[in-house]
Amino acid sequence: MGKILSSMDSLNTDLLNAFDKIIPSNINIVGITVKEVIQYLQKSYGNINEDIIFELRVILNELILNAVIHGNKADVGKNVKITSGLTKKKCAFVIVADDGEGYNYDYLLKKCKEPESMLCFNHLTENGRGILIVKSLCEQIEFNKKGNKVLVIKKLE
Repeated sequence: MGKILSSMDSLNTDLLNAFDKIIPSNINIVGITVKEVIQYLQKSYGNINEDIIFELRVILNELILNAVIHGNKADVGKNVKITSGLTKKKCAFVIVADDGEGYNYDYLLKKCKEPESMLCFNHLTENGRGILIVKSLCEQIEFNKKGNKVLVIKKLE
C-alpha cells in the first residue's frame, strides 16, 4: 500500500501521452467514459488485439464503477477522476481516483495471493471479486494509502 506515489513518479518519466477526464458519480455515464478511454488508447497506440481491448473494458468498468458506487456512494456531487495513457514500454496505464473515504484493499490483495486466489475468490462477497478480476487481467495494481486511488498497468502486446 502507498506504493502508488513512487510508481507514479517513475511512470511520469515513462509516459508518451495521457487522457484525463473527471466525471460525476453517475453510473449512467460509466459506459460512455469507458468507450472514450478505449478509443483514446486505440487512437494513440494503433491496432490493439481484441482480447486486450476486452480486458481493458473489464478493468475500466470495474474500477470506475467501484469508484462511483463504493467510493463515492453514488453521490453525484462527488467526482471520479480517470487518467489513462501509454508508456514507452508498450503498456496502457489507468488511474482512477474518487472523493470517497477510501477502502482497505491491502487486506483483500494480501489475503488472496496466488495460487490460493481461486479458493479465496469463491469465499468473497460480490463486492471483493471485481478487484481480484482486475488484478488477474493486469500486470500491476497499486493503491494509495487512503484506498481511494488505484493505478493499473496493462501490457498491450
